[in-house]
Amino acid sequence: MGDLTAPVRARPRTTAYDVVVRPRRSLVRSTILSVVFSAVPLAVALVWVSLPLPLWPVVSAVVIAVGVLVGVVFVRLGTAFIGLDPGCVTVRGVVTPNRRICRDRVHALVLATTYGSAVERTSRELVALDADGAHLFRLRADVWGDDGLDRVVEALGVGVSDDVRPVSAREFARRYPASRAWYEQRTAHVVLGAVAVVVVAGLLVVETNGLVGT
Repeated sequence: MGDLTAPVRARPRTTAYDVVVRPRRSLVRSTILSVVFSAVPLAVALVWVSLPLPLWPVVSAVVIAVGVLVGVVFVRLGTAFIGLDPGCVTVRGVVTPNRRICRDRVHALVLATTYGSAVERTSRELVALDADGAHLFRLRADVWGDDGLDRVVEALGVGVSDDVRPVSAREFARRYPASRAWYEQRTAHVVLGAVAVVVVAGLLVVETNGLVGT
């Protein structure tokens, strides 16, 4: 008789990283507190107020959709990391696609200090470039922390251009346009604006029809 036992498949080996960087604990803590003390009461209030109105199913659907998105962000926030092994750099972001880049491709690093609407509120950013100057990945200190960026720089051990003079986020995007995330693209702003207009217009139409019908 033949062997009736099923062959046991070997489990894939997990990658052993020399350096692992996680998102800042304060970022995780502030995100949780913001959702618990701001988003949840607001969502409950919106659903409660809309119950007597004919548009409560729409409001409830929007609240549920937003809740699902928040849940996805929480999962990504809990599993996000930067891992460096002898051959590659793995970047698992919060709202950006996962990336795995060979360390041999990282030719230069750029450390810059950027600011948004207020010059006093600055943040460091790290951009990795290949030998042709093409963008490989970008890390923000407000997500990974200053110490996390320093650890990545030290582990990669390539040339670093450190510009200590703060530049605006717009100027930084102009210098390195390929480093902009999907939510920083002009197309994303247009799409989000159009969706907001459609939602508001739909709610006004529903509300108007409800008032007219009463």
